Amino acid sequence: SYYQNEKCFIENRDRTGSEQMASIRDVAKRANVAACTVSRVLNGTANVAPETRMKIEQAMKELNYIPNELARSMFKQKAGIVAMLVPDIRHPYFSSLARHIEDELYKNDCKLMLCSTGDDPEREKEYMKILRSNIVDGVIMGVNNQKPEAYAEFGKPLVMLDYYVNDEVPVVVSDHEMGGRLAAEEFIRSGCRYVLHIGSEADTDRVLSYKSHRALRETLEREGIQTREVDIKWNSFDFQNYFEMASLILKENPEIDGIMAADMPASAFLKAAVKIGKKVPEEFAVIAYDGTYVSRTNIMEITTIHQQLHEIGNRAVDTILRLIDGEMPQERYITIPVELKKGSTT
Repeated sequence: SYYQNEKCFIENRDRTGSEQMASIRDVAKRANVAACTVSRVLNGTANVAPETRMKIEQAMKELNYIPNELARSMFKQKAGIVAMLVPDIRHPYFSSLARHIEDELYKNDCKLMLCSTGDDPEREKEYMKILRSNIVDGVIMGVNNQKPEAYAEFGKPLVMLDYYVNDEVPVVVSDHEMGGRLAAEEFIRSGCRYVLHIGSEADTDRVLSYKSHRALRETLEREGIQTREVDIKWNSFDFQNYFEMASLILKENPEIDGIMAADMPASAFLKAAVKIGKKVPEEFAVIAYDGTYVSRTNIMEITTIHQQLHEIGNRAVDTILRLIDGEMPQERYITIPVELKKGSTT
């Protein structure tokens, strides 16, 4: 505590006649070891005998030695900070994923710096400029509004989420082809004949999540089932806007009997369908793509294509830490399986 530190400060000043907190040399002298041995304990750069480590830790406790974290990070050339860029922290997918990534980094003695770009290319560019020159060890990139070469030439350890740059830049991605097929097969089992899927305005060659829409469409069309894709600005997080859009679409297209969308718009379509009297799931099937907490906060539990956010976070953190340590992971296109979680809407 502050008072304990202040008490020790006064005691150290009284003993030494100066206003200096205990130094590494003070700790080394108290433990009767070399100063470099204390440094090795602090920085974890080499093995130290358990007995010696105990003596050093006891000396630090007695002297109330407080390591200078900035000096240690400069010595190690690591800050212990990983940044994550997301389009908007309000998005349930990214807020949930950021929590998993933060927890995993903390287990590895690292901290998370979270940057929300508002899906604004200029703001993203400014963040990238700051992070490239600032004291962060690496970046997990959940945005993709720049040209691929901007990421390829970033100059710091970088892991992409759901966006392919090139074979050298690692990417962690859910198996979206599998997700699209699983959703299509569930619509087929539900007897749907006209399925709507909500997409986004995206560079489909590099935005890997779009594979779910392609797989859904191809699987359904092979069975003679009509599909339609509607593109919306995916990072709009106003539920009322989603609900109004869903109500309008269902009014103008009463033949639609199935919908696949991210969790929040899927929830809006469920509400809109129930409001106009459609029976769910007998007349109208809903599949939410992500499986965050939003899909479990409705009058009915929505059937979901569940992305394993915990595993995505683990693999992203493992990969960025390997890059920071100078190790190029052998696996650079990391695919995480998805699963269908049956609810009451199909």
